[in-house]
Amino acid sequence: MSIIIDPDVLPPAPPVEAVSPDGILTVRRDDSHAGVYLIADYTSTSPQKVRFVRVGVDGVEVPVRGGDLAWAPGGVAVAYDHESPLGLAASWYVYPVSWAGVVGARSAGVSVTVSEPEPTRDVWIKSITEPGLSLRVRVMAWPTLEYAERQERFDVLGASAPVMRVDPWSLPTSSAQIETTTLAERLALRALLTVGTTVLVQTRQEYGREDTYWVPGKLSESMSGDAGDPHRTWDVPVTAVARPPTIDAPLRIPGRSYDDSAVLWPTYADRTATGQTYQDVTTGG
Repeated sequence: MSIIIDPDVLPPAPPVEAVSPDGILTVRRDDSHAGVYLIADYTSTSPQKVRFVRVGVDGVEVPVRGGDLAWAPGGVAVAYDHESPLGLAASWYVYPVSWAGVVGARSAGVSVTVSEPEPTRDVWIKSITEPGLSLRVRVMAWPTLEYAERQERFDVLGASAPVMRVDPWSLPTSSAQIETTTLAERLALRALLTVGTTVLVQTRQEYGREDTYWVPGKLSESMSGDAGDPHRTWDVPVTAVARPPTIDAPLRIPGRSYDDSAVLWPTYADRTATGQTYQDVTTGG
């Protein structure tokens, strides 16, 4: 059977891949989910585990979720960085950890830049625990960030000046207005915001909004038009929180869960018949 190709449809861009100068670490950009695959090859030494870290423009090492620590069967370890900054260059490194728990020397680094979202859908909302739920959305309004002071005042008899106890200011609260245009997108956004865990919100660098971990609050869904119009407007209150811990967090790759693979290969026999290795299935290599 012939395959018809529409000349007006651009083919997907190939993945951007780079290898560290020492040949240990491979970084493959995943534009479809705004993340990067990380593959460490220590087959010559076969450590028990590998620690993956990201270094940004500030020079600080940040552990990669799912790679802190990652098992290295046969000397190969895999991680997926779903929290990489967008539109800014970052570098990744790995540390081998022996069976005795000794941390080896850091590998050479690999740098790539994950693309920013397009202005028409300019915000990524990423699930930390279920990255397959992450969405790129259109935010209609996100005008205000409110930072609350934490102070206590004590008035002292006989003194005109009060005594103030001041604690660090709280992280901001905010409210965003998000538009969904189809019923499928409506369900996807609702699933993402009600999964019950922290989400990461990232947008274009020119907006001056830092990457922020949010906990969504009570949602309001409004129909924008007639009863048959699938458009919805969502008012989403959010509270900023610290980044959730990464130690021993499981490896999670968007679109590559057991549920996802079971759609194509319902049985192990179906899987083994493809001839693919675990690494092929995990990283798409």
